[in-house]
Amino acid sequence: MSGGGTTTQIQELNPTQEPFVKYGLDEAKRLYESGMPAFFPEQTFVGPSDQTTSALAGIQNRAIQGNALVPAAQQQYLDTIQGDYLSSTNPYFQARFDTASDAATQKYFDAVNQINSQASLAGRYGSGAQADLMDRAQGNLAQSLTNTAGELAFNNYAQERGRQLGAAQLAPAMAEADYGDLQRLAGVGQVTEGYQDLALQDAINRFDFQQNLPQNTLQQYLTAAYGAPMGGQTTTPTQKGGLMGALGGALTGYGLAGMAPAGSFLAANPMVAAAGMGLLASGILD
Repeated sequence: MSGGGTTTQIQELNPTQEPFVKYGLDEAKRLYESGMPAFFPEQTFVGPSDQTTSALAGIQNRAIQGNALVPAAQQQYLDTIQGDYLSSTNPYFQARFDTASDAATQKYFDAVNQINSQASLAGRYGSGAQADLMDRAQGNLAQSLTNTAGELAFNNYAQERGRQLGAAQLAPAMAEADYGDLQRLAGVGQVTEGYQDLALQDAINRFDFQQNLPQNTLQQYLTAAYGAPMGGQTTTPTQKGGLMGALGGALTGYGLAGMAPAGSFLAANPMVAAAGMGLLASGILD
């Protein structure tokens, strides 16, 4: 035979805590049913100021219209590289030559006058000697003019060749200038896209907030409810009998036998007392 039972332990909430717990749970329920919290009603980013908007518009217009100086400078470099300012196409070359040749021409006329005067004084005006002197003077004039023209042409060519080489080296930079306005226009676009991205992120945050609001509020409510101290009871089953019950009873009986009066049957037979208590504890003798 064997027998068993249950042990029930009841835990009650401290009465001094009960009003506060009830208030907290009521508030948690009220907040859950109120639909709060709400997302910030205004935009959550700083938009462009009037100054920034005006500046971006001005940069955009300038970038689209371009700068007249750039194509004009590019044309000058192109003309230089093509040799448009060499002596053959230089509109000022002839004027410079005329100025430089005036001295030679004047020197020629002075020489002719001197030859004529000397020939007349010598009575040999119109002679072969005079003619030779005149030819020599003309030759000197022609040579002087040729040298002047050659020197001017050489200097012009050398200077323009230097400019041509310099312009050729700067040609990539001048070509790159075409992209300056485009890069500024692209920069305006990137700034504008940045503000648009902020507005889009603001809209996404609002959407996500509304989507997650029911779940978040429910989670907060359940957290408050589960976290509140509560009363309760615990039931623990108990059993007696079997070998372990008999052994336990035997040990108890043996101890009691030692407490029996001297000369009694239990005191004289402690093993019998232990066996009897063991049987009682196991439920055999119930």
